[in-house]
Amino acid sequence: MKRRIALIAMLFILASCSLPQPPGAAAPTSQPTTTPEGPAPTLFASPSPTFSPLLTPTPEPTPQPAEQASHPSYNLEAVFNYYAHTLAVTETVTYTNTSSEPIPSLVLFVEPNRYAGGFTLRSLALSDAQPIEEYTLSGNRLEIFLSLPLMPGQGMALTLGFDLFLPAIPDPSDATRPMPYGHTDRQTNLVDWYAFFPPYIPGQGWLWRQPGYFGEHQVYEAASYQVTITLDLAVPDLVLAASAPAAQDGKTYRYEMPLARNFVFSASQQYLVLSQQVGEVTVYSYHFPYNITAGQAALWHTAQALELYTRLYGPYPYSTLTVVEADFLDGMEYSGLYFLSRGFYDLYDNTPFGYLTIIAAHETAHQWWYGMVGNDQANEPWLDESLCTFSERVFYENVYPDLEFGAQPVLDWWHYFRIDYYEPGGLIDGSIYDYNGFLPYRNAVYLRGADFLQALRQQVGDEVFFAFLQDYAAQKAYQTAFAVDFFAILEEHTDQDFSTLLAEYFQP
Repeated sequence: MKRRIALIAMLFILASCSLPQPPGAAAPTSQPTTTPEGPAPTLFASPSPTFSPLLTPTPEPTPQPAEQASHPSYNLEAVFNYYAHTLAVTETVTYTNTSSEPIPSLVLFVEPNRYAGGFTLRSLALSDAQPIEEYTLSGNRLEIFLSLPLMPGQGMALTLGFDLFLPAIPDPSDATRPMPYGHTDRQTNLVDWYAFFPPYIPGQGWLWRQPGYFGEHQVYEAASYQVTITLDLAVPDLVLAASAPAAQDGKTYRYEMPLARNFVFSASQQYLVLSQQVGEVTVYSYHFPYNITAGQAALWHTAQALELYTRLYGPYPYSTLTVVEADFLDGMEYSGLYFLSRGFYDLYDNTPFGYLTIIAAHETAHQWWYGMVGNDQANEPWLDESLCTFSERVFYENVYPDLEFGAQPVLDWWHYFRIDYYEPGGLIDGSIYDYNGFLPYRNAVYLRGADFLQALRQQVGDEVFFAFLQDYAAQKAYQTAFAVDFFAILEEHTDQDFSTLLAEYFQP
């Protein structure tokens, strides 16, 4: 019989059971604030983070854009039939040309159209309700040809009516890559479920990208969201997890989310929910009933990472952060919410020596490196994935500084388990289309990328390095950052020569 856990271990960096057994578990030092399923289970000790003086810069408030109106605004009204796996959606998006050049046509991502029979466009009109006749829809690309270019500073509104039929997510034992969008017997996930604008860069045009065989290809513009989801039929015990908190009125759920990369939600009749407060942010864990202990661990590690990264990188911008146990491979990040594969929950052994903890720290870091600071995920994936893998190291360094794996210090264990075991090679600044398979891509972008950042940190010192990262997050908040921005802001903090490092890790 196929074993989904074994496949997850093979495809995504092996299971923790391939290493010697970790030390025994100890009683927790704190408990979540909500345990609806009964008494909290015993977990490995989960201390509050401890910080060295060099790792505690005082974060400045994250700057909000001067005019939110310059960012796209999405109004989404959906009727959701959980049993039939369908949504009927009316979407109105307002868009302003903030570039310095006329835009002759509008380009949007329409990811549901990648699935056969999954997307039916019922109507398409501009703000004056005049139907749009000149457009093409092919794969995940919708292009609308304008009779007159959209001039700099000019705004417009676009209204779409469409129906979605959600695909079945394959069981992890049959999957070759993560598939977050769709439904299983346990959950339904709505990610990238509406038409959305990529950033428009003067001189380059729309940052629309083709899907690759691995990695993420979507490039997101920061936008504001108003979302209404109405259940077509009453569903007993249905729980919705979303990027933002809901105002619920019977079968209707209303959400508002300012300046996010996207809005996603997940629905299940099996979710149990835990919560924990971190300052003014409420962290939620949605998990399946057979993974109560791991669900609590996912909550704790997310809360720990949130507290740490807020200190190091800058304030978290939302009132909630949600982790959802996923019925698909690996993890996947979105604004205000991330998914964590059930395989990591199944393999959890009551210690932080495994992928549930590692990937929780990684995906939480994406709220800064991808969420706060956007990037071209297809052409420059290292700008978010390297930083998030490096953030795993920072997590263990600060949250579990004295922990040992047998006689091995925790950072030595992490570096061997996560990086050295795979003997990674390759230059880190390739696109998702450049690597010959997932493993070469992961080894270069994630693993060697983390080593590059650690080497950079060692060269400039902790104080300069973390001040730089915090400044990078603040300067590029709610924007799309490129490698040239990363190094330009770094040079504002140091005049050191990085040519040796660049030659080792980057293309000439």
